Amino acid sequence: MKKFLSVVWVLTAWFSSAQAARVVSYYEEIYSLGTVAGQGLACRAGKYDDFEMLARAILIGKAKNADMQNEGLQAYNRGKVDAFMALEDEKFASCAEINQSFGSQKIFSSTLYSDGRIKLYDGTVITPRKPYDVKKLYQKDPYAFAKADAAYKKSLAEAEKNSKNAKKIPLKDANYSKYANQFE
Repeated sequence: MKKFLSVVWVLTAWFSSAQAARVVSYYEEIYSLGTVAGQGLACRAGKYDDFEMLARAILIGKAKNADMQNEGLQAYNRGKVDAFMALEDEKFASCAEINQSFGSQKIFSSTLYSDGRIKLYDGTVITPRKPYDVKKLYQKDPYAFAKADAAYKKSLAEAEKNSKNAKKIPLKDANYSKYANQFE
């Protein structure tokens, strides 16, 4: 969980350095944004919806083509699910810390324009391949946490059911095998 908690600070530090020492790939960046979004959702952060809109604008704006954008969306959602599940596993114990730092990220100093352009806090402007209506980018969902929580609990129930129905594989002592001498 410490890994996921530190992503908020890592992402904030990464965004604060326009000339990062290591070039972060599009997918790494989008996965990180998804991770932070998952933390915000799990902890019901006050600025979660604003973060979602800005992160999605970055996802769309930086994608070079539709395939890259679709793969980016998958990476974003994977990061979001991973972070949400990690916090759920620990019974949301880190949420006080996350909520304290979530709203102070530099990404919130960015400006999103109605045509999909986004001007980041450092002055960098990201322009999407084609303009779009940002009002259709993200719709607030007051039940987002409940839906994510239900999906998590459903996946746990399915995993438990599958483990009970799994085929049992007999384990044998290495000395039983004709290859026992290879393990000495």
